[in-house]
Amino acid sequence: MAANYWLSSQKQHWQLDRWRLAQSREEDLRHVSESDYVKLKIWFCNLIQKLAKRLHLRQQVVATAFVYFKRFYSNNSLRKTDPILVLVTCVYLATKIEECPVHIKVVTQEAKHIFQVDYGGFPYDSSKVAEFEFYLLEELNFYLIVWHPYRPLLQICEELGMRESGVQYAWFIVNDSYRTDVSLLYAPHMIALAAIYMTVVLNHADFAPGSIGDRTDMRQWFADLNVDMESIVEIAQDILSIYEVWKDWKEERMLHLWRELRARPS
Repeated sequence: MAANYWLSSQKQHWQLDRWRLAQSREEDLRHVSESDYVKLKIWFCNLIQKLAKRLHLRQQVVATAFVYFKRFYSNNSLRKTDPILVLVTCVYLATKIEECPVHIKVVTQEAKHIFQVDYGGFPYDSSKVAEFEFYLLEELNFYLIVWHPYRPLLQICEELGMRESGVQYAWFIVNDSYRTDVSLLYAPHMIALAAIYMTVVLNHADFAPGSIGDRTDMRQWFADLNVDMESIVEIAQDILSIYEVWKDWKEERMLHLWRELRARPS
């Protein structure tokens, strides 16, 4: 594992651009609107979350599974693969890489239980998940260490003296960011800063008396940072845009939408 993000495989091989992501979804967008495509991606992330909750996994394992899923679909079409097999395998692989291993049979059994209602079943056994794991590893180019925004978020909030309520709000924003593509586009500390920026702008930041955050004009604090503020604003806009989609998102419609997408001729 690299000692810092700038030397990591994530920076060198898995920080993508919007053009690459647009290319990856061309096949699917011939058959579904951009809005419905995003809704399906939200649904699959929710299914990852449900499986992870059933397996009692901590948030960083879930976040790593999200990133694996997004990396896989930066090279593949939803229509030409089975996202349910992909996401279950992503969760299984993430438990191993994040040193929180769960036996493959347990993962498969829980998937069969959960997806019976949400997806119409999970028709694979543990041998199929194990087989697909090798394909997933190849698609990820065997670069499996994921750097997340959580650590820089906590470090910056502590330096600013942000109270628990504000830290929690920013943490939730980081969680929501995994429903977007920002983890593939920006460095983790930039996503953390965007979450803090949104927390401040939306008036949810609360600082301890006498702390840096309490004594400082936060607008000036951001202006003085040696970072690209345009990128921070772009990240915030991406996260806000997913909230707009969420307003019209209905989970009960997703399975029907997914089946429609799969059934449409090429």
